[in-house]
Amino acid sequence: MRRLRIAVSCLWLVLCVGEVALGQTSDGSIVFGKVKSAGGEALLGVTIIIDHGTTGTISDEDGRFEITNIPAGTHTLTAQFLGFDKQTKTLTLKPSQKTEVNFTLKENTVEMSAIEIEGKSMAREINEQAYSVTAISAKDLLNTTSDAQTMLNRVGGVRVMQDGGLGSTLNFSLNGFSGDQVKFFMDGIPMDNFGSSLSLNNIPVNMIERIEVYKGVVPVWLGTDALGGAVNIITTSKRNYMDMSYTVGSFNTHRLSLNGAYTNKNTGFTVRTNVIGNYSDNNYKVWAQILENNAIVDTTNVERFHDRYRSGTLRMEAGFVDKPYADQLLIGAILSGNDQQVQTGTTMETVYGKIMRNSRSAIATLKYAKQDLFVKGLDLSLYSAYNRTHSEVIDTLRGYNYNWLGEAIPNPGKLGESSLTQSTLDDQELSSQLNLGYEIGAKQSLALNYSLTHFTRETFDKENPNRIANQFPNTQTKQIVGLAYKIDPTKKWSATVFGKYFFLGVESSKQLDFGLSTQRTEAVESHKKNFGYGIASSYYLLPNLEAKASYEHTYRMPWANEIFGDGLFVQPNPDLGPEQSDNFNFGLGYDFKLREVNRFHLESSLIYRKSKDLIYQVVKGGNPETNYANLSEARNIGIEGGVKYQWKNILNLGASITFQNITDQADSVYNESYTNTGWQKNYQKGFRLPNTPYLFGNAHAGLTFSDWMPSGSSLSINYNFSYIEQYFLDWAELGSKDNKKVIPTQTAHNAEISYGLKEGKYNLTLECRNLANARLYDRYYLQKPGRAFYLKLRFVL
Repeated sequence: MRRLRIAVSCLWLVLCVGEVALGQTSDGSIVFGKVKSAGGEALLGVTIIIDHGTTGTISDEDGRFEITNIPAGTHTLTAQFLGFDKQTKTLTLKPSQKTEVNFTLKENTVEMSAIEIEGKSMAREINEQAYSVTAISAKDLLNTTSDAQTMLNRVGGVRVMQDGGLGSTLNFSLNGFSGDQVKFFMDGIPMDNFGSSLSLNNIPVNMIERIEVYKGVVPVWLGTDALGGAVNIITTSKRNYMDMSYTVGSFNTHRLSLNGAYTNKNTGFTVRTNVIGNYSDNNYKVWAQILENNAIVDTTNVERFHDRYRSGTLRMEAGFVDKPYADQLLIGAILSGNDQQVQTGTTMETVYGKIMRNSRSAIATLKYAKQDLFVKGLDLSLYSAYNRTHSEVIDTLRGYNYNWLGEAIPNPGKLGESSLTQSTLDDQELSSQLNLGYEIGAKQSLALNYSLTHFTRETFDKENPNRIANQFPNTQTKQIVGLAYKIDPTKKWSATVFGKYFFLGVESSKQLDFGLSTQRTEAVESHKKNFGYGIASSYYLLPNLEAKASYEHTYRMPWANEIFGDGLFVQPNPDLGPEQSDNFNFGLGYDFKLREVNRFHLESSLIYRKSKDLIYQVVKGGNPETNYANLSEARNIGIEGGVKYQWKNILNLGASITFQNITDQADSVYNESYTNTGWQKNYQKGFRLPNTPYLFGNAHAGLTFSDWMPSGSSLSINYNFSYIEQYFLDWAELGSKDNKKVIPTQTAHNAEISYGLKEGKYNLTLECRNLANARLYDRYYLQKPGRAFYLKLRFVL
């Protein structure tokens, strides 16, 4: 679609301009500017004509244009683009004058030979793929204090659960699948070990162009062993720009984002830079129990006192674009670091006052892409990264415990608040993805992917230098080969069939015969091979009604922290095995208009997942430690739906709701103990998976006023609402009716107002999160911040 629009624009320009430009003088005036859509997206290939055809040009990828050598006098400047309304402006030029003129084009539908052609954004084109995928654009959020986490929480079926404030541990859930069952990518590169400085709540919205959320079946080109979906964060691809923002807010929170790029049009040399800084004391109030001698003496609101977080990231890329040998050849580096005070364990029943953790990462990256390599229709891309991460876990307090009042309580003989340690974890990871695609004519194509990940970890504990488990190697190697065939028999129907081969190799150690005279630690090795396959298809039942269906039999290999632990609260489990799943998705999407100014989008999906050896996180009572285990059989039956409405470019409304019923389906479980080892009846069969929301939704309302005091300004007012039905903290089968632990029903309200000047060059935003100051929880009753206020300043060139 994009190539068609650009081709038509070029043809129009050639017909209008002809050879007139050859006779222009060199002492004329200059008109320059930028063309964008009503939604703020830069438009490539727009035709800009002076005086209906005497002089003209075409906008570049950033929407910018320049026309030189224009004679003095009064002229009409016209911008037109297929799928958008034409816009004309009149201007009077003096000799040698340089004038800026910007255009904002509104989308329009044009009928040509009974075929409806409509200008589409990249996000919309992605949404129309055969896969069950949702693409969310960042263009309407650039002035907000949003990050990748808040963007994703607006997607149906998605819950990003957080342990606390800024920098706290996240758990991403997509249609009931969570943790590493859903894979994350940045520009197609796996983020498995990018370090905590580049987690979802650290990536600012100004660094993002869009986020693609694949639900269930994942395209072969991502080269992943995802079980329930994948998230691909696409960073801004503008070639010449600068975007700077600074946010200050409650709990002494400060967030800095500097993003820019420069590209030489003649040589193709390009440099891209992102700088991210985050700081917060996270000293918000929580409702906590005060203990004395292990007895509860009070329950009250207290301020978190040991939860500071700070992080910084520098990301740079340099290379060449649009060259005969490469469409893109970029070498990059990511340097990041953070340190964090640790306030609680897995639950709030235990509070700490001195535990610290920190990490530093250095990542080298390589990106190469070339279309029509050697022969027309053969495309190649290579993405590689080498990561070294050094982490520390420090728990060296002796003889004391802390309570929620921040008081150090003497406890003679106590070694460490959780477990006496001063550990260093040195991780190295090499990851690489090679993609080959070949178009077989206009209606068929092949795609081949090879993905390699090799991870090693060395651990040393200064407090326990002779720990036997640290003497054994911890390595993991994953390889995935995928092959896909796509066919588009008609304009209405598209289908893709694919197969994937998975290989996992692990070297670790395991403690045997715990508590017996034969207790020992031995090296263990594990090698797994599996084959997965699937199909994804879409069909237009009506011109604007699309149906999608997909099925996949797939595997997910456990990742490093699930097997080896994190050195503090996540304990290792070398016996953890791959999980497998049969995934079915069926969805409908319908777009329509009423009187051209009212736009509607409706969508709904049915989900069925049947999983074996499901990897899930285990928490026992108030124990601050956790580990991952396999649940032999689980099933998820869910439905989600959403609606969006837009009136002109002024009013936006939207809402989504998700229901997911994830239940244990195993008839028996294996119990390993001193007295009762063996298979036993599973009393949890039929009950929902604990600590997982099953009914949740969100809603959004926004108003945007363009050219609002003065011309070139904009005013936006937005409101967001989220809802989560109460759910059980532990298995519903356990305990009596009166003492079952539940996370209560939650509602949250956020509001923001943004004001921009000079076509978005200067921007100011005020935001209030958790407007009603409600008690909000996600995982294991860990309380999130209350009412908070933020101010964001943004400058764009």
